[in-house]
Amino acid sequence: MSNVWYPGHINKAKRRIKEYLKAVDSILIVLDARAPLATTAFEIDIFKGKNILFVLNKSDIANNELTTKWLQTIGQTAPVISFNKNDSISKIKNFVLKNSKTKLNETRLLIAGVPNVGKSSIINKISGKRSAKTGATPGITRGVQWINLGKIKLLDTPGIVFAKLFNKDIAAKLLLVGSLPIENIDNYDIISRAFDIYKTEANVEEDFEDYITKFGLSRGFISKGGKCDFERSKNIFFKLLSEGKLGKFTYDKDFSMWIYK
Repeated sequence: MSNVWYPGHINKAKRRIKEYLKAVDSILIVLDARAPLATTAFEIDIFKGKNILFVLNKSDIANNELTTKWLQTIGQTAPVISFNKNDSISKIKNFVLKNSKTKLNETRLLIAGVPNVGKSSIINKISGKRSAKTGATPGITRGVQWINLGKIKLLDTPGIVFAKLFNKDIAAKLLLVGSLPIENIDNYDIISRAFDIYKTEANVEEDFEDYITKFGLSRGFISKGGKCDFERSKNIFFKLLSEGKLGKFTYDKDFSMWIYK
């Protein structure tokens, strides 16, 4: 599969991340609780040999039972915690301090993950203030920057993904959770596959075009001639779905496929 979405700043950031690895003690990898496998779609081997911690973020819009199973699965290989916008600052802060390696009473932590998994929101939680920019647009953090959080010195990084998403299911799930922007995907097979995955989870009977047309008309997305503005309807549907506004779904369920050992 050819490149789906791979801005040049991500490739540049990967090179800089490798340069900074010697300066950090631990890696905090943020995953989307709805797709823990798909959101490891980057070269995790670049962190080999480092102390790695995992966060299953956005757990409030994932299936609770499956999140518990993912915590058990990942917890067999590395420290892991679930997290969402309703959790306290102390939950994530204590997790980091407990499981990070420290030098001279200071934890140097690099935070990484695919775009739009909520890295900036977690930084803001840890610091108790808006230290990092947040937004629903994947890739809003474009540079590599240190953030001083007292005992924790955090190296924030942009979202990273594989240069080539060779697996259609991975690309589809990244679309479903908002890590790939729908506006930049012109591969109909990926969009169609994403809808099929959603269709199964939501018990939808209509096909893609009928469903999106019905969705658009119900919200008044009308183009000239009184027809559904299909493009706008499609984009807004996937945006709302990725934000958890159309239900709580978990798309990764094959626990045997957890890659980090």
